[in-house]
Amino acid sequence: MLLAACYSQASAADVAVPFEAVYQVYIDGKPRMESKISLVRQGDQWLMSNDGKGTRGLARMLKAKSSERSRGTFKGDVFQPLEYSQQSKIMGNEDHWTASFDWAESKIVTHHENGESLLETAPGTVDPLSLTLALRYRLIHGLTDFSINIVDEEEVDQQNFLAGKSEDLETPLGCFKAVSLTRIRENSKRYSSGWYAESLDFMPVKLLHGKQGGKEFEMRITRLVVDGQTISGSGTCLN
Repeated sequence: MLLAACYSQASAADVAVPFEAVYQVYIDGKPRMESKISLVRQGDQWLMSNDGKGTRGLARMLKAKSSERSRGTFKGDVFQPLEYSQQSKIMGNEDHWTASFDWAESKIVTHHENGESLLETAPGTVDPLSLTLALRYRLIHGLTDFSINIVDEEEVDQQNFLAGKSEDLETPLGCFKAVSLTRIRENSKRYSSGWYAESLDFMPVKLLHGKQGGKEFEMRITRLVVDGQTISGSGTCLN
C-alpha cells in the first residue's frame, strides 16, 4: 500500500491515467449499494465504466443494477467522448439511453424512451459519466467558478459549479486534503456536492446528492487503484 503523497510526487497532475475506484453508496445514511468506476486505455481510445448494484436492504431485494459506459479519446488531458450509454434495472424493469458524438459536425444523436434527438454540441461538452474527468481537469488547473455543458437524454444542459476551500476529510482510505465542489442550482430543492482529493489529482472521495424533503444519496470511496498502485491516505485526520 502506497501513501497518497508518494503517488502525487511520482506523477504529474493528469486525468489521463488508468484507475479503478470503488464507492459505498448510502441512502439516507444507510449502506445500500456499491459502485465501481474505472478508466482503461484500449488502443488509441479510452473506456470509462460505472457499474452499480444493490448490496443491502431494498436495493438488494429489488435486484437494482446500473451501468454506464463512455468511450472517447484524450486531446492532451481533455477527454472528448465519442459514445455513451446508460442502463438501469430494477426487478426486471429496464431503462436505458445512448448518445453518439459527431465532433466534425458539432452534433450529438441520442436514443431514449421517447425516440431520437439531434442536439447541437460545442467544444467541451461531456456525458454524465465523463463529467468526473472534466471536473478534475478544471480543479487541476485552478478553476473555482465554471460551467460545463452536459448531454442528457433530450437536451444539452449547462451546469454551474463553485469550488470551496480545501479541508481535511476523513475517508475509509484515510485522511486527505480535499476541495469541496458544489453544483449551483437556482430555484431548486435539489443539491449536489463533491469532495476531491488534492494529492490524487482531484479524484472524488465523497459525493453527495439529494433533495430537500426527499432521499439523500452519499458515495464514499472504499478502494482506489491508480495506474496499478493501491492508494491510501495519511492515517486519521488530526483535530
